[in-house]
Amino acid sequence: MIINNGIIISSIFVITLTIMEQKNTTAPASAGKQGLSFLTRSFGTATVRTSTYQNGDAMSVELVDENGESIAMLSVNFPESSQLLGENEFFAKTWEENEEIAEDALASGIFKDTSRRSSYGFMSSLVNASIWTFS
Repeated sequence: MIINNGIIISSIFVITLTIMEQKNTTAPASAGKQGLSFLTRSFGTATVRTSTYQNGDAMSVELVDENGESIAMLSVNFPESSQLLGENEFFAKTWEENEEIAEDALASGIFKDTSRRSSYGFMSSLVNASIWTFS
């Protein structure tokens, strides 16, 4: 039956998108981190938007511009390592395209590097993610 196959394919597609998307929830009220902003060297003012990754329940931190458009995801999700995170902590993506904006974020005083790291990946693509928190 073609309709049944179409429904099954659609269901798989929706499930895949749901797993990949972040939960649309705000950070816990105790975090109080919505609306914080800082000046970046390349993007103007960046406003902090926190949420929760669906896979692993770690905090996600997105930086958006004045129009609410995404500038960068400051966080990265390592669900296999989420037990290493304390309250209001997240894995910071400080490499590749995030290098400059991560430096700006840390220099703003809004964030603090805990000096703890988590390695993730496989041999040639192993990354050391910094664990950050809010100041």
